[in-house]
Amino acid sequence: MNFKQKLAILFYVKRSKASKNSKIPIYVRITIDGLDKDFSSGCKVLDRDWDSKTKKVLTKDKSHKEINKKLCQIQTDLERHFDLVQVKHGVATPVLVIESYKTPLNGKQLQEEKVQNLAFSEKLDDLINKYIKYCEKKRKAYEFDQIPSPEKKVLLEKEESDLKEDLGKIVNQANTIFDNKNHQKTLVIAIDEYHLNFLQLVSVNKRSINSLEKMIGRKRRFLEFLKYRYKKEDLPLSILEYKFITDLYNYLLIAHQVNENTASKYAQVMKEIMDRAVANGWQTHNKFALFKCSYTIPEQDLLELDHLRILQEHLFEKPIHNTIRDIFIFCCYTGFSYQEVYNLGPHHVRKSDDGELWASIKRQKTSNREGVPLLPPAVRLIEKYKDHPVAARRNRLFPVPANQTFNRELKVMGTILNFEIELDTHDGRRSFANAITFNNGVNLKTIGGYLGQSSIKTTEVYVKNNKRNLSENMKMVKEKLFDENGELKPTTPVVDINKPLKVVHIASK
Repeated sequence: MNFKQKLAILFYVKRSKASKNSKIPIYVRITIDGLDKDFSSGCKVLDRDWDSKTKKVLTKDKSHKEINKKLCQIQTDLERHFDLVQVKHGVATPVLVIESYKTPLNGKQLQEEKVQNLAFSEKLDDLINKYIKYCEKKRKAYEFDQIPSPEKKVLLEKEESDLKEDLGKIVNQANTIFDNKNHQKTLVIAIDEYHLNFLQLVSVNKRSINSLEKMIGRKRRFLEFLKYRYKKEDLPLSILEYKFITDLYNYLLIAHQVNENTASKYAQVMKEIMDRAVANGWQTHNKFALFKCSYTIPEQDLLELDHLRILQEHLFEKPIHNTIRDIFIFCCYTGFSYQEVYNLGPHHVRKSDDGELWASIKRQKTSNREGVPLLPPAVRLIEKYKDHPVAARRNRLFPVPANQTFNRELKVMGTILNFEIELDTHDGRRSFANAITFNNGVNLKTIGGYLGQSSIKTTEVYVKNNKRNLSENMKMVKEKLFDENGELKPTTPVVDINKPLKVVHIASK
């Protein structure tokens, strides 16, 4: 029967065993519930280089850093073997822990673990890919609110049931690896644990399937980096150091030429993976914790109201351009994303108590259902397309084309109108956030609600201070504070600084 035991690990120098070159061996003392046992760490150091407070070597040169790294690894390994001894014997003693620590791992055992790790990793990747394909199949079956045939529903339900059964099996298989303290934990195992946890959350609609799909691509990049930098397919967590994440960041910037925001996102995910490894007891601390994942808000040209007027009034030669123009304008006046306007149906438009029309739909990323009051141009566009055959067949407000087509033709339209801005589907949300709302006095919190965003920081990425906004706000200040002659308005009493203040005495009760 296991019970709670207290482990203490102390590093100290044994001056009585100093060598001829004045180097002193560093010893390790293990104390468990009052019992202790010492052994040599195999490291030696000059007395002047040992810090008795931190129990580390002063980092004056590279060899000192290596010694500190080894001491840190000894502590991690001893803590792991302490847990192992408790599992095996029910109670741990210093002698048993040291014996377990000094017993080298069998080469055959390590090879078997590598095979087991690889088989598990491939099986998990295969299950994730199957689940992504199933979700896409299900989305298409229910697209445009259509109800699939009974036969199709049976097939989908059978596939979902099989996937859940496979998920249960792989979780059980994972537990034999994750819970085995004697099983060496590696970077790929930590990545797979992170992915398996996310897959379980996706299966109960707590996380996005799109985010899960991105993880497959990120794992591919991580494995590419391992082969490029270390010429290996996996590494034990215990030998990773801070330099790993800086090298990964630079590799992504140089080898794959991603921007800094993308590289930071990869690094952020790696930090989260290591956080879970620490939480699982596989590591004592996150070696990547000090790495700063910065985000630089990209410079973006914004559409002004003059652009919207030109776009609204221009009649394009191709009918598809006029249709895409109308859908884009609708996004500019509502803040809906491409996917949201694609899914928008007549049942999403309702009249409020004050008689105004509102559009309310589950937002793509946050799942918020914040409604948006419809401005007159948006209402007119809904009326214009209410009898469109494609929209009616799909039970949608607009005949929205594929995202690729939408973006491609928007760029063509921008060129036709000589816009300096290269249009894309997201410019509609940016126009709504800036030209329609922020520049007309709507506060950030309200704009975030319209955009379906749960964080004010996300809204700040969309909203930019611009000349018009700065000018309008300064005009407001000018009108409130100054009269026609530029003099301060007498809105507040003038205080005579030479007149003594009147002291009011308050009687105590």
